Amino acid sequence: MKWASECGDDTDIAAWFQTTLGREICDTTRRCVSRLIPSGYYRTGFQVGFCNVNLLHKAEHAYWGGPSQGGVRVNNYDDERTRLACVPENLPFGARSIDLLALPFVLDFSPHPHAVLREAYGVLAPEGCMVICGFNRWGLWGLRRSLMLRPRHGPWAGSFLSLGQVQDWSRLLGLELISAASVFYRPPIGSSRLLAKTVFLEAVGDRWWPLLSGAYVVVVKKRAFGQSAMLEPVRASRRRVSEPFVSAMPRHAAKRKVRT
Repeated sequence: MKWASECGDDTDIAAWFQTTLGREICDTTRRCVSRLIPSGYYRTGFQVGFCNVNLLHKAEHAYWGGPSQGGVRVNNYDDERTRLACVPENLPFGARSIDLLALPFVLDFSPHPHAVLREAYGVLAPEGCMVICGFNRWGLWGLRRSLMLRPRHGPWAGSFLSLGQVQDWSRLLGLELISAASVFYRPPIGSSRLLAKTVFLEAVGDRWWPLLSGAYVVVVKKRAFGQSAMLEPVRASRRRVSEPFVSAMPRHAAKRKVRT
């Protein structure tokens, strides 16, 4: 899987998600996603990326995609038939075929995050849900990234998009915001002992300083109307999509529910 040149080695990113801190943020994200995904029937689910966490518990048939290379194994779930070698800009599915699509920390490490969203929109079925997870640019983790000298490694090599950017891009594609949440308020420390001692910050941070979270989760839905082939955006795998100009101004990232 080819990421932005500044994002470093693929294996380095995948290996970080298997460290103590990486597993902790993945587990915290999984619990949040399980609460935010609306109840319903999801026949086919697909998840792509380096994050070794299962966000497809509500899908009847689940598939995982990631880079095809040695070293660190990505997405250790089920059998070989459910693991696909692919890139997020070119998913191996037909249009409107996936009911539940998960992008855990994918946009942060892609050279064309908007193209990834367009591709995901193309394969998402009408009334299907998409889960987007990312590192918070405006939190403590984003501050540490900005203070680090290049070359950066692991998650610090990512672009750290803001929650506002992701929501704006999703809205431009016609995706409906279902829910959003800020997650993981503990500092980026690798010690399991210190992580356990600072677990109280999860409840405190969620109440008093949601803007300082380490990550965020967004759940959006594809509207059922307007699904004509002429109205469907061209898949990113068929044409190059230029980078849009978006605002990077911070906005409130507290838990938010939108009635559907």
